[in-house]
Amino acid sequence: MKRTKKTKSMLRRLLLGSCGVLMLLLTFFLINYIGKLSDTKAYANAGSVDTALEAWQEMTVTEEPKKPTPTPLPVPKAEFSKEYEHSGEAKEVLAYDSGIAYGLRYPVYEDAICSSAVKKAAEELLAAELKELSGTSDKDCKLVIDYEDGAAGELVSVLFRIEKSVGSAARTEKRQWIFNKKKGETVNAETLFSDRAYAYIAEQASATAEDAAPLTGDRETFSSFLLTAEGAEFYYEADGKEQSVTVPYAALHTYMSVTVNGNVPADSIRELDPEKPMIALTFDDGPHYINTPRLLKILEDNGARATFFILGDRSFFTEANKETLRQLAASGNEVASHTYSHKNLAQLSIEDMVAEITKAADNIYALTGEYPTFVRPPYGSYNDEVKQYANAPLITWNVDSEDWKSRDAATIVEHVLEEARDGRIVLLHDIHTFSVDAAERLIPELIERGYQIVTLRELFYYKGVELENGEVYHGVY
Repeated sequence: MKRTKKTKSMLRRLLLGSCGVLMLLLTFFLINYIGKLSDTKAYANAGSVDTALEAWQEMTVTEEPKKPTPTPLPVPKAEFSKEYEHSGEAKEVLAYDSGIAYGLRYPVYEDAICSSAVKKAAEELLAAELKELSGTSDKDCKLVIDYEDGAAGELVSVLFRIEKSVGSAARTEKRQWIFNKKKGETVNAETLFSDRAYAYIAEQASATAEDAAPLTGDRETFSSFLLTAEGAEFYYEADGKEQSVTVPYAALHTYMSVTVNGNVPADSIRELDPEKPMIALTFDDGPHYINTPRLLKILEDNGARATFFILGDRSFFTEANKETLRQLAASGNEVASHTYSHKNLAQLSIEDMVAEITKAADNIYALTGEYPTFVRPPYGSYNDEVKQYANAPLITWNVDSEDWKSRDAATIVEHVLEEARDGRIVLLHDIHTFSVDAAERLIPELIERGYQIVTLRELFYYKGVELENGEVYHGVY
């Protein structure tokens, strides 16, 4: 009896559960049917069963799977060369714009003014090149601006190498940029070397090339250069490839509009009256730690300047002589070379003769930061070899004071005054006290007679003489 009641109870619960499940299913289908009725409003009034069916099929078609997004093509990139040497840190820019892949690399220097100036120059160069390439119809363009750099004293040198290609055509160009740290300004690279420099450069380049045709000594042939510690490296085309020749600054000094020490030679030329007569006093064999400073004071007091042909070994005799030479260079007077140890150059071998000249120039540069422009051969003695290897204008004289002979101040003054003419060069010696005594009387007297007492550079400038290495100058007539 108990079992029958229990069985009935279980059946009752099972039936109730089944009813609940059935109600849920009916509710689900009802909701779904109502939704379908809502969706079929668009075709509820269709004219036929066929059109209604088509509408239903269109509505029930599932969306096609989306096609995969194509992988974008790689962006063209410019690449820098690994063959160019840089002295320090470099800034790099790589980009792609309007069909042009380009790269720019330029140096960064500790000198903030110099660094800012080269950055500006590099960016202006890039802008100009991009503007040129943007005008081409071919959009497959590449541009790479890289550089090499160097330094010579106060001059910073950057040679930009520009490589550009349009389609299958490619070409390379160069641009040099020079900065004068002493003056804090850029140097016009186009005019750094005078026209006469290029004839000399061509001689040096031709001498190093075997069985090659002589090179033309003009700016177009040697339009690109880089200033280095060893000298100016000039690039040129020969035998179908790029070559270079390095020329020491001692040989180019005469032809440079800005020296490696950052000085502008024209700055040392005073504003004088070109219509009034000029005479150049020159003093040999110094420096002398007592007589030379005294002579500098005499010149300053009279508003005069002179040229001093010093001996390379004597300038290093004592610390007093070293200081005297520095004082001389800073005074506005002109320092020139009388060789190293006063040997007769015409009687020496070419090797010894060159050593006499170069050792003196090196000593002068070491103490003053400037190479001497002029060389006076001892005893006024020279030959064709001296002219060829001096790498400087050779200066003699046309008025010999004969101070070494008379050794008397009054006699020296009288003799010079008798020989004085416009454009003449007077020979004296600042190692002798009697010569400085004579100069103390001679200088005011020459000024009284209407002469302007000038350096050699001033004399040649105002007389319109273009100086050339290897030429001999006795005076201006």
